[in-house]
Amino acid sequence: MRLRLLAAGCVGVLLARAAVAADVPPPGEWDLCPIETPPAVPRYGDKLIHVLADRAFLDPRGVSRLEGHVQLTRGDQTLLSEAMDFDNATQLAVSPGPLTLETPDMRLTGASGQYDLARQTGTLDLAKYRLFPAHAHGQAARIDRQGPDQTALRQATYSTCPIGRRAWQLSASEVHLDQADDEGTARNVLIRFKGVPILYTPYLSFPLSNRRKSGLLPPMIGQTTNAGFQFRQPIYWNIAPQADATFIPELFSTRGFGLGTQLRYLSPHSHSELNTDYIPYDRQFGGARYLFSFRQQANPVPRVSTYIDYNRVSDPNYFNDFGTTLQNVDTTFLGQGAGASYGGEDWSLSAFAQRYQVLDPSLPASAEPYAILPQVNLDAHLPYAPDRLQFSVQTQWARFTRQNSVIGNRLDVMPSLRLPLSGPAWFLTPKLAYRYTAYQLQNQVPGEPTTPSRSLPIASLDSGLYFERNAGARTLQILEPRLFYLYVPYRDQQALPVFDTTVFPLTFSQLFADNRFVGADRVSNADQLTAAVTTRFVDTDTGRQLMSASLGQIFYFQPQQVALPGQTLDTAKRSDYVSQLNVAIARHWWTTAGINLNPTTHQVDTGSLVAQYRLTQNQLVNVGYQYYRGQYDQVSLSLAWPLSRHWQLAGSWSYSPQTRQMLQTFAGLQYDSCCWAFRLLAQRYLTTLNGSYNEGISFELVLKGLGNLGSPIGTYLQRTIPDYVPLA
Repeated sequence: MRLRLLAAGCVGVLLARAAVAADVPPPGEWDLCPIETPPAVPRYGDKLIHVLADRAFLDPRGVSRLEGHVQLTRGDQTLLSEAMDFDNATQLAVSPGPLTLETPDMRLTGASGQYDLARQTGTLDLAKYRLFPAHAHGQAARIDRQGPDQTALRQATYSTCPIGRRAWQLSASEVHLDQADDEGTARNVLIRFKGVPILYTPYLSFPLSNRRKSGLLPPMIGQTTNAGFQFRQPIYWNIAPQADATFIPELFSTRGFGLGTQLRYLSPHSHSELNTDYIPYDRQFGGARYLFSFRQQANPVPRVSTYIDYNRVSDPNYFNDFGTTLQNVDTTFLGQGAGASYGGEDWSLSAFAQRYQVLDPSLPASAEPYAILPQVNLDAHLPYAPDRLQFSVQTQWARFTRQNSVIGNRLDVMPSLRLPLSGPAWFLTPKLAYRYTAYQLQNQVPGEPTTPSRSLPIASLDSGLYFERNAGARTLQILEPRLFYLYVPYRDQQALPVFDTTVFPLTFSQLFADNRFVGADRVSNADQLTAAVTTRFVDTDTGRQLMSASLGQIFYFQPQQVALPGQTLDTAKRSDYVSQLNVAIARHWWTTAGINLNPTTHQVDTGSLVAQYRLTQNQLVNVGYQYYRGQYDQVSLSLAWPLSRHWQLAGSWSYSPQTRQMLQTFAGLQYDSCCWAFRLLAQRYLTTLNGSYNEGISFELVLKGLGNLGSPIGTYLQRTIPDYVPLA
């Protein structure tokens, strides 16, 4: 028996354990509890009755009298008593004194009782029980075992706390366990925490295993500046093995009532999820508010996959008013798209449509993304063979639309040939490609062409060497110098529109790309050579990479002549020095860093640093920094750290030195014991629409083995602190 979660209903109240909750307790949930040893039930390997006693008065045809350390075993059931009458014909055992029934997972002890070993039925008066897999125990005025799958308890209690330290306890006038249907029911249920009643329900239904069950999930309680006091009560409906629904009535003290809904459907070939949130009348907004989100991934037939991802909110301020973190408050666009793809042996075909809802009213119309209605991609290549000539072709056709803008169709085709040559200590890969892009435009500026096009060849030569040496008794150093030459002739592209093209940031991998733009509207001219070197240190015993460091730079033999509208051309003869470092030398430390250094001004143009110190999954510190000259910089710190055996601190902080603003911060405190935990979280984050701060406070009470009260803070910490895993 494992009682779970809370209660609800009209006439009766059902207890639910939905798939959204963790079905398997995470490691460490019971680490603070005393060690409990399940009963060592004798195993005889037969269905005979085995008797041990100090004294026995046997009657093969009647009732035998057994006295002194009596032990009766049949199968995996064992009866223990100091005195017992046993009917050999009916296999009924009767004890006027204490009687104990033990199975591999359970121990029942009564002041007196009787038990039928053949039918597995019996009665124990003034009983105590222990359920070892559930880490639970309790007592009852009477326990009636009505068969191998049916058990009834009268005036029963239940707790997972150590005996003598019951921080919480559930009591009920009647409890019935039906193991055949995997269901338990209870009446007149009262839950006490620290002796204080916190919940009463006249009826309770709960699963006996990890199966989902319709009913009530734990309520979620919190407080934020923009929505006030918040109370949400999820109601779970287990529709079928492949479908379920959760309805969430909600109250916002400063705004009104709402209803959230989640519908999920899982089939052998698809996974669908619908989420909605509707507030009929927001008192501060003066109207209805809503959120709609539908996502589906499917594989209807072999090699075919489809997806739908449609999201919409009632107004741009929705996440600002009802969001709970900077992540969803700082949302500029909501995607609305669908697509399908087919993967053949040597080719693939895909098509999708995509548009966006703009949530930032300050964004000018010219900066809004184009809708793609639709885009079709066809890619093909010859079967791969080492040291053989390889052919591939990439084809894309798309239609772009946007209000009050140039719109139209774009065709982009790029066939290519490459010859990968390699040896144990070298590689050489020449590549030739030809790119053709053509447009059919509408709403074009008078005098500009409506069918512009661009065609150009692309040639590159990639080469590298591998050197190895022993850098220690257990360390191997690998040195990898690399040269990459790229040639692309200049084409005047000012007449071409810009539908979906942006500039790639200059990273180490981008040093070896054949275009500094992403998207087909621009192709950069190039007559350039990339020189780079990477060194790695590898533990020869484990194969683990201890450190890697890379440094590279592009030498431009011709200046850049292609730019996006409004972009300034970079006429430098050399790119930034681009460096990248990954370190995992210490057992609990890892670090990733990258710096782009301008060779002329000797200033850092971009920089990033991510470091983590991690002892366990809930004992770690993360430090991060991102910098982009003239645009943004951000410092972040997050940690989860035990203060003692029972207390743990968690927090996160992000700050922009450029604007001198705190972006987001939260602090959480957790107390964890054997059978219960308490979490408190306070947060404050900057909203981007009006530059104000939203503040909130939440709590969560975890009754281990029963359920949670409050907001799911453990889940929030797991999303916010990289690599953090809550223990309970």
